[in-house]
Order: sequence, then structure tokens, then C-alpha cells
Amino acid sequence: MPDAQHLAGIRQIRVIADDFTSATDALPAFAQRGWRTCVVLGERLASPELPEVWSTDTDSRTLDDASAGGRVAAWARQWRDADILVKQFDSTLRGPLACEVLAAWRASGRGKLLVAPAFPAAGRTTVNGEVWVDGVPVAETDFSRDPQLPVRVSSVPGLFAAAGQRLHVARDATEAISLLDRVNAVVVDASTEADLEKLIVAAGQRRDLLWAGSTGLLRALAVALPGRQQVAPAWKGAQCPGIVVGSFNPRSRAQLRHAEACGALVWATPDERGASAALTADLVDRVCDAVLAGRCDGLAVTGGETAKHIARRLQAFEIVVLREVQPGIPLCLMRTPEGEFPLVTKAGGFGDDDVFKRCLKSLEGAI
Repeated sequence: MPDAQHLAGIRQIRVIADDFTSATDALPAFAQRGWRTCVVLGERLASPELPEVWSTDTDSRTLDDASAGGRVAAWARQWRDADILVKQFDSTLRGPLACEVLAAWRASGRGKLLVAPAFPAAGRTTVNGEVWVDGVPVAETDFSRDPQLPVRVSSVPGLFAAAGQRLHVARDATEAISLLDRVNAVVVDASTEADLEKLIVAAGQRRDLLWAGSTGLLRALAVALPGRQQVAPAWKGAQCPGIVVGSFNPRSRAQLRHAEACGALVWATPDERGASAALTADLVDRVCDAVLAGRCDGLAVTGGETAKHIARRLQAFEIVVLREVQPGIPLCLMRTPEGEFPLVTKAGGFGDDDVFKRCLKSLEGAI
């Protein structure tokens, strides 16, 4: 197995995510190791310099297979010459995962597909090709009752078989590399971050691969790559940060109760679900009115749709990822016509009950 020095020639990493929080949580591990990062909003960057690690949000997690695949393929064609191209997907298998990965694979022109779903730091492991959350197959957890995208299948090969593609299961990095010499598409088991790091070191130098996986794969890639000496952007901590809960995930609602109990500035959709788009629009209006009026100067947002619409309403043209607050929860700088604005984004199922306390301290610059 080659060592990490074989990765020294990597200069461009491109990540195609399917929602806003995934596009941001893909990058903090790279930023912490000195790599320049940016989330692409729209089709162009405002910055004159080209970051080494880009991600984009295709906004396709809730779309039908054909529409989602079309959006993903367009970005895969645009970024097909990157040293490493990653199709990121949700660590609990929500959304049209198989069709998006296959669309990216075809459009990328790459001969091999390597799927690594695990995110061990968040309790997501892969066992015999199945995704488990805290030791339970994902389709037997609360994610099976997700109000928007319930997860019915734990088997990654099963999802791909339904889309017409066979995935061969590898037990570890060594078996994955061996299989790729004989077949075109492999999913690899992983229970620890070290398992993923071994996979990156073994295959990261290959240019014939489309990588597919969750934030766990990207964190392992960042750790395996040589560090850079880039200086992190200076920024001003928030004086009056707020919390926004647009996710209906049960864990997010429990976190909301804790945030309210500690007296934080909070905006949230009601627990009783109505028309989702209307509830999100009303929440975004209330939050952005407070920001534009100067009553809030930093936000911790859970719910990808909510975070995305806030960024659009504030006319953000660039998001620079600074570091992790916790695994899968990034601290960012959102650049808008009114200036820079600290932002933490969090997927609904991430974090413990007190996660928002840490988010607020990060926005304030205290940690």
C-alpha cells in the first residue's frame, strides 16, 4: 500500500453535494489543514483566486431521479478534470442516492466507482455493505420515520441494484483495491476513521475513480492529504448570535427545547407540520428581517433548506468554511453585499442535546 506522499500531487478537489448543509460540512477538515475552501453558490465564484477545494449544492435531495441525475451530471462534466472528484451523499442514505451517483459516474468519464458511505465520528458505519447508525441498520432507526425522506433500505448494494448497477462489497481497503482490478464498482465497509484513511492512502492517487460517500470520506481525505500553510481568514465574532431550527428531525426538535430553555435567541418552525415550503419561507423572512435590522449578527442553522434560503435572501455570493464545531458541523463565513457574517450549519440528525451551546460559542469566537 502506498504512503501518503503519493497524495502530494493533488491540487484540485471537487465535491458535488445534494443539499446545502452537506456542501458546507464537506469542507471544514480541509480548511483546518490549511487548504483553501469555498462553497460555490450559483455557477461562478466572486473570489479572483481559485480555491483548492470546492463544493456545490445541486439542491436535488428531494427531486425525482431524472431531475436529480441531470443536475448532478452537469456538475460532474464541469469538474471531470479535477484530481479528486467526490459525489457526496447523506450518511443516512436519504434522497435519490443511487441515481445521482450513477449520473455523476457516467458524466465524469471515469472508469471506476468506489463507494464509502461510513461516517464513524457521527456513529455511521458500514457492515457488509449496510449502513448502520449507532449499531443499528439505518432503516430500523428514527431515520425510517423521517417526515420528508424516510429511509427504507439499509443496504447500499440493494439501492444500486434497484438502479441497475451491481456493487461488489469489500471488507476493507486492501480488498477494495483488489476488487477494482477486476470489477468497475465497489462499496467498502468501514467502522473507524482509520479504515477510511487507509482507503484514501491506498487509492487517493488514482485518477480513474469517482469517489462517492458521506462527510466521513471527506474528513478522511483531508487527514490523509499533506497539510498546507494557508492562513485562515480573519473574522469578527458575533455579539448577538441566534439559532434557527428549520429541520423536523426528532433530534433537532429536542435540541430546540434545550436551546429555548437556556434563553438563547431562537427562531423555529412549529412542531406541528403544515405546508413545508410556506413554513420555511415564513421562518426565513423572520430571521432575515432580524439580521438586516441589526438585531442578530451570526446564525446557527439546522435544516439545509432553511440555511440555503437564508443565504439567498441575504444575497450571499460566497461561503468560506473555517473549521469544525463538531464532526459534520462547520463554522463558515458567509460573504454578502453587507459584509461577512458568521454561520454554523447543521444537518438535522447531528449533535447532542446541547449542541447549540457550542455553536453559539463558536459564532462568538469563544472556541
